[in-house]
Amino acid sequence: MKAVVLRSFGEAGNLKMENVPVPRPGRGEVLLKVHACGVCYHDVINRRGNLPRTSVPAILGHEAAGEVVEVGPETPGWKTGDRAATLQRLSCGECALCKVGRNSLCKNDNRFFGEELPGGYSQFMVAPVAGLGRVPASLPWEEAATVCCTTGTAVHTVRTRAKVRAGETVLITGASGGVGLSSVQLAKLDGARVIAVTSGEAKVQALKDAGADEVILSRGLDFAAEVRKRTKGAGVDVAVEIVGSATFDQTMKSMAPGGRVVVVGNLESGLVQLNPGLVIVKELEILGAYATTQQELDEALRLTATGGVRQFVTDKVPLAEAARAHFRLENREVAGRLVLVPPEA
Repeated sequence: MKAVVLRSFGEAGNLKMENVPVPRPGRGEVLLKVHACGVCYHDVINRRGNLPRTSVPAILGHEAAGEVVEVGPETPGWKTGDRAATLQRLSCGECALCKVGRNSLCKNDNRFFGEELPGGYSQFMVAPVAGLGRVPASLPWEEAATVCCTTGTAVHTVRTRAKVRAGETVLITGASGGVGLSSVQLAKLDGARVIAVTSGEAKVQALKDAGADEVILSRGLDFAAEVRKRTKGAGVDVAVEIVGSATFDQTMKSMAPGGRVVVVGNLESGLVQLNPGLVIVKELEILGAYATTQQELDEALRLTATGGVRQFVTDKVPLAEAARAHFRLENREVAGRLVLVPPEA
């Protein structure tokens, strides 16, 4: 089969198409014919060598959707022809954390597609069914591929972790990416006022189309004063921090007393300085948000299929152009998601 293989960490050009053997599914696994695989900034970080659980050679890609073409032994409930999309990471379903719904914190089985598990930059991939959601027949493959990491992450961040309430004001940094656009839509759906921040003028319209009430164009990412101005000095109740270290300080300065900061992205893998006094006097909450659970993926697929949230697929790109897709993402040329399409097998 054709697959894009990373044999050494580093620049985008290290992603090269190769012929590799078709994998075989084992117990509790299926073989997917990949119809689409999203390109996430997590893939860029992984390609650079900044995720310690990945070893090379590797096949990246945790946003895959495809058709089941083979079912492994002892895998009840699945058959050839089923439509499926991947979770980012697995969980055991049996530990104490899983039993209280904190599957993203499972340590017994926390394998991640594109890291320990070969991912979707390929014509075929093996997937444990514990890491799959069922794709409604009405969803195009390219949308199904992006749902987990965009809308699924938004469900986990906006609803599960931030618990956004109607009438609150929500700030979203890095808002023009896939997670950001889904978070804008979901926060609006749940009755919030949304202030979206972007550094690119070409991305402003996409944010307005997604329903943002206010869009702040901040090329230097020094947006706190503008946020305070647009909230009449009050600040925001919730911040969805998608950029991470590059915007964290400005986000903290944008918060209202009692505000909640949910950190879901750290694009440059950098450290931040934190003023404890600010956290104390405003009684701020700083929350982490990691991976989508299977229940959240199901909800994200339902929201997409029913039109509650739409996917912003910017472009469908041949699998052979994976390196170019990474280059475009790194250079902030993309609002929404790029999707790789493998050649017909």
